[in-house]
Amino acid sequence: MSPDLESRLRAALRPIAPSDELEKKLIARVAAEPQRSRPIRSRFRWGGLNSRAGWLSAAAAASLLVAVGMQNRGQQRERETGLEARRQVVEALRMTSQKLHLAYETVKNQSTSLADENPGA
Repeated sequence: MSPDLESRLRAALRPIAPSDELEKKLIARVAAEPQRSRPIRSRFRWGGLNSRAGWLSAAAAASLLVAVGMQNRGQQRERETGLEARRQVVEALRMTSQKLHLAYETVKNQSTSLADENPGA
């Protein structure tokens, strides 16, 4: 932002104290209004004029909660499926390791016994 534009904006948007006349008008206006018998927010209760809007808001909020809950449950299922797949892979690797060790021992024993049978070979 250029310094000239910034200084012009600051000058245009500087805070200005209200005049005494405006202050007096506002005080007179507030004093002239009758006191409200009920709070303003009572209009927005479920049974008031905006009951349809209130129910629609509640329905939208409930729908949002259900959607978030379903998404959370889907993520939890996906995580559980992933953990089960991991367990199966670890088990398969363990079994493969045992079988390879058994095969290694068998080959080692056979080569040792062949070497004992043919000492000159």
